[in-house]
Formats: sequence, C-alpha cells, structure tokens
Amino acid sequence: MAGRNSPPSPSDRAFRAQDLDLLKTLLVVAMVGAHVVQLITFRPKPEAAIFAEYANIVSFSGFMFAFGIGLGLPKPSGRTRSLLHRLRPVGLLLLAVYASSFGFALLVERKPLTPELILDVTTMRRLFGWSEFLASFFVLALVQVFARDGLLRIGRNPWLLVGVSALCLSSTFYVTGAIVPLLPTLVSHSGFANFPLLPYLPWFFVGIWYGSHRVRAWHFLPALAATGWIAWGLYQTGALPQRFPPSIAYILGPAAILLAYLALSRFISARIRLPDLLLTPGRHVLGFLVLSNLGFFATRYFIGKPVRNTLTDVLVTLGILVVLSLGWSVWERLRGAPLSRAASRPAR
Repeated sequence: MAGRNSPPSPSDRAFRAQDLDLLKTLLVVAMVGAHVVQLITFRPKPEAAIFAEYANIVSFSGFMFAFGIGLGLPKPSGRTRSLLHRLRPVGLLLLAVYASSFGFALLVERKPLTPELILDVTTMRRLFGWSEFLASFFVLALVQVFARDGLLRIGRNPWLLVGVSALCLSSTFYVTGAIVPLLPTLVSHSGFANFPLLPYLPWFFVGIWYGSHRVRAWHFLPALAATGWIAWGLYQTGALPQRFPPSIAYILGPAAILLAYLALSRFISARIRLPDLLLTPGRHVLGFLVLSNLGFFATRYFIGKPVRNTLTDVLVTLGILVVLSLGWSVWERLRGAPLSRAASRPAR
C-alpha cells in the first residue's frame, strides 16, 4: 500500500481510493435524501425543504468534482484499456438515462407512450425530471472516451484550467429554447430544467487538479469567497441564485462545502479503514441514483406522496441506502470486486 502522502503505486491497482468513495458517498446520501423530500413527501417541513435545497446546491457540482478527481488520480504506467471497455460506462449511462426518463414520463407525469415521447427520450432533445443529471453525465463520459488526454491537460495546467473555466462559466449567458437532440445536455435551456455540461465543467477540471494535489489551507480563501457570494445573496434577497438555467453564483456557490468534503474524506481515509459496506453508495453512484429514482417514481404512481414528516424522510432515506448497500455488497462479494484502499492522497 502506498504511504499516506504518496500517489497509488501499480501494486495498489486492485484497490479503490477510499477517500474518493467516501466523498461520493456523502454526495449520494444528500442526493437520495433530497429526492425523498422532493418526490414522495407531502408538504415538506421547513427543515426538510432546507436540506433538499442544500443537496441541490452541492449534488451536481459535487459529482462533477468527484468524477474529475477520479480521472485525475495517478494511474499505473503502461495500463491501457480497449475502446470497448472504455465505452462500457457510456452504454450504462445511456441505459440509465432511458430508464429514468421513461420512468418519470410514464409514472410521474403519466404521459402516454407515443412515438414523440420515445423520440424525445432516445435523442435527449427534451430532458425529464430527475433524469437531466444522468443525460449530462452520459455526454461527459462519451467525451472522456475520445478526449481524455485533452481533459487531463486542461485540469493539470493551472493556467489552462483558469482560462477554460472562465470560458465555460461565460456560457451561462447563453440560453436556448431550441429542441435539438443532446443540446440541453450542453447549454442552458429555457424550456425545462437541465444541468448544462459547459457551465459546470469547471468543477470537473478542478477535480482533475485535486486528483494529484493536496488540499491546502489557503485554497479555502477563494472557496469561502465563492460560497460567501451565495450566502450574501441569500441574506440580502431571501432567495438562492437562479438554478435553472444556472447562474455563475449557483455554480460556484458550493465551493467551500465541496472542498471541506474532500479535505474531510482525505483526513479520515488517511487514518481509518472504513467498512466497505459504508462506502457502497460512493462505489455505485449510478445504481443508487437510478434504482432509487425508479422506486420514487413507482411510489408516486401507485401511492402519491405518502411521507408526511421529517422523521419519516430520514427513516426512508436510511432504509433505501441500507437496502441498496446490502444488495450491492452481496453482488460485489459474489463477483470478487476490489476492496477500498485506505488512502490515496497525492504527494504534491
């Protein structure tokens, strides 16, 4: 095993980075909890609604950040994967988009299964509730297959990172209403909620940077300034910055929170070997999102919104996490999946 401050060595390749799995687990917990509140809770209490808003702020930016870290982690030299192997996660994401989109359209919106609906879903010219997230990550995964080296070059060069990030953030000023395949996965759309890839890409590039760099204390200065921006706006107006289409303030707002998540995850992972079961949500983000979404959609279709109080919100969230974690844990043991490595803190 590599030392606490060393990047992973080739001998570690059978193990996963525990700190990254922990970071993603924190994000999954918030995401599932928010979906419980938003989808199956009848008139959420103020504390539940506030938690859901918090999860909204950190989730998409946080997963962009985490997946950037995953790409940026040092890899064993000489290790290459076939194109087919690299396309596998792209295919899984595409299936996830279709499953979640059809689930929402048919079970929540109760739309008839028409040729137009099939075309909307399969071409992603329209995005459907609680599936927009997946559509954007599908495009990002596809881009990674063919432009991985270019993405790494941007994320590992501070000048390119800042310059390209500024260009990406400037795309928030472009909003379209055009119904064009895949377009709402890339830029802001006025017709429905979407998570446009271009404005949020800076989080992915910053993640690549932290894949091979430590969190320094001074890094919190710009992060706190960004989070302070959203907090000051909330204090002044009583409302968060615009989420759909996203404003720059909304995109940058979770900076201090996400940096604290990363620092905490690395601090814990450098000192404690966490049980693999506890990290299962972070190792199977896609599965947790899709299966929980389909469960929520089915609940809406057959029951409506059965949850009536915050305690039930918490219990339902924990129940979903426990059931899915146990299921995935059994599956991992059956197929001999790699265990989590205690730490993967970069040397620099």
